[in-house]
Amino acid sequence: MHTLVQEAKAVGTTDLSTFLDRTGRPAADLYRGASTWTAILRRADLLPTPTTPTQGENDLLKRIHAFLHIDDIERATVYRSFTAEQAPAYEDLTEFDQTIARMLFFNLWDKAGGFTSYTDGLASLHRQHAVRSELAQLLTHLMHRDRVRGLQPLTGAHAHIPLNIHHFYNRSEILAAMGVARLGGQLPGFFAQGVLWDAANKTDALLITLNKSDQDFSPTVRYKDYALSRTHFHWESQNSTAPTSPTGQRYQNHAQQGSHVLLFMRDCKDTESGKAMPWTLLGPATYERHTGSKPMAITWRLHHPLPDRIWSRMQTPPPMA
Repeated sequence: MHTLVQEAKAVGTTDLSTFLDRTGRPAADLYRGASTWTAILRRADLLPTPTTPTQGENDLLKRIHAFLHIDDIERATVYRSFTAEQAPAYEDLTEFDQTIARMLFFNLWDKAGGFTSYTDGLASLHRQHAVRSELAQLLTHLMHRDRVRGLQPLTGAHAHIPLNIHHFYNRSEILAAMGVARLGGQLPGFFAQGVLWDAANKTDALLITLNKSDQDFSPTVRYKDYALSRTHFHWESQNSTAPTSPTGQRYQNHAQQGSHVLLFMRDCKDTESGKAMPWTLLGPATYERHTGSKPMAITWRLHHPLPDRIWSRMQTPPPMA
């Protein structure tokens, strides 16, 4: 952080975008380790009204890195509305925007933060001036980058879920968007599985990590997952799943039984800065065939072909000798 503090002093600005533009740094550089933009400004004596951190401020600032992947206006607009001095009340939002607000809530407090209602949690941001300022600046910066793309929302049975195909989401956002994460129930901070059966939406969500390192994945869960083409994906189920099991049968017969499959993919577990890498929503998929048992090696047909920017990152394993 020392180098960033010195650069902040040299640039002499409290505006995050101005600092990044003048130094040529990516926003992720501000969030390595325990670093945050507010912490850098404090150490550089650049805050216009120096204050001691408010209660809970440090914990919230440590969560700002979890917004670096935001790449759509829809989500950023709702998130940013809660950083305003006159933020909306949760209960006044539409049902769709309430879901996005819950995505924000669990992105900040993935273990609920001691709150018993979303209204109280989101309203508590009003007294967190440093957090609101930093989050607003980061979201504004991200919305002016070339990485922002047009929306391709889910449709049909998933139209109420505020996720867009080929956009980035972390675990908290995925679980909140699908309605799985909830106060008094499943909390994202305690969810570590790569598969999820969402009974309410009759949907299997598969959270796939392509490159599984020896350090992060034991041999028993180092499944072979990869794209076969722009429209087909090879995925291995959990080791306990046999074709005759209830889960195996649901995978094979989901189209006939009226359930759905959503694929989420990320390159590896962590980013270069050591933070959890978000997933890209590949969208709905349909079972085509499988081989083997425990695990089942399933070929899924993607409803939306992979665009160049995603396809170019994927590598099919070399053929067996």
